[in-house]
Amino acid sequence: MYEIVSTKRQQKQFQDSWEYFCEKYNWENDPYAKDGIRYNLLLPEKKKKVIGTIEFIPYNPKNPDSTVEGRFPFSTFEDIRINQNRVWEIDKLCLNKEFHRQGYFENFMNVFYDHALTHKPKYYVALMEKKFYRMIRISFGLAVEQRGKDLVGPSSALIPIVFDIEKIMRDEEMVKNLLAMSSSSKKPKWDQSLSIKIILAKIVHKIKPNM
Repeated sequence: MYEIVSTKRQQKQFQDSWEYFCEKYNWENDPYAKDGIRYNLLLPEKKKKVIGTIEFIPYNPKNPDSTVEGRFPFSTFEDIRINQNRVWEIDKLCLNKEFHRQGYFENFMNVFYDHALTHKPKYYVALMEKKFYRMIRISFGLAVEQRGKDLVGPSSALIPIVFDIEKIMRDEEMVKNLLAMSSSSKKPKWDQSLSIKIILAKIVHKIKPNM
């Protein structure tokens, strides 16, 4: 369950959620991009409760408010440079700690799907907090690539990533499986290790060479 931020109330909920984590973990609070598309992740059984956030911003290395380029030179990669008009930045990704390890992170799959279906990006780029990088990599596998060394800060490390979302969207079976993991109904606690094993098994099967 999610909502696209389009009202002042939704924007305030987004800011309250994101800025709380910035203050708690000493994260830098980047400006809210004028052309950014923001989503509130909602608790399925309490649809007005925001439990997470994410922002997508059209990538422009010359944008002084870019959340990534001033800290890591994504524009030096040829695949990013030649597809710049189909690259988006991911920023302000967070999930309330109260809802970690309960399957709620998988609800972001519907958010990625909605944005990708609407805006047809080829790549996402991000400087992603290490914990979220691991979760994204578990969910999307080899489509998520670390492109540089960890950027170590006072309270956490940021990982420069390139996410080939077009590769995922072309794989109808994987999209179906990812969306199946995300539910708009009440979500009980589940065996996260089992879901991880299932996804990894599918990835291994796809890259297994012919004998």
